[in-house]
Amino acid sequence: MKKNNLYIGLLYILFGATCLWFALSAENAIGSLLFGFSGAGLVGGLSLIWKYFYWSSPKRKEIYETKLEKEKINLRDELKENLRNRSGRIAYIITFLVVAISIIIFSIIGSLGFLETKFLVLYLGILWIFMYVTGIVVFRILLKKYQ
Repeated sequence: MKKNNLYIGLLYILFGATCLWFALSAENAIGSLLFGFSGAGLVGGLSLIWKYFYWSSPKRKEIYETKLEKEKINLRDELKENLRNRSGRIAYIITFLVVAISIIIFSIIGSLGFLETKFLVLYLGILWIFMYVTGIVVFRILLKKYQ
């Protein structure tokens, strides 16, 4: 296994420990969020480090190489590549529709006076425009690359 995974795991642990330190030392509204970040960093980092040592063991070298070879074959398989592309496009379209519907729902909730949703609707509108523009830009870049 690459040593890079070990370094990334150590960075995650450092991030988690830093968030934990700030969460314990600061008593404000962001403390619970910092506790969540610390848990994610510590657990994710420990997981990466464990995987590094697990797969770096000489006993598992052949199994790991077989696993890497299967992953390489799966990544280069044309059918699976097409399926990944289509699933990404379908997920993009679904997300695009969910954001559009969310704008409508939060606008209605805001106009009925249940919540102050002005900034939420503004954010969702900007996100919707960003997703649309990003889709067009990525399509044009890929079109230039493969023509």
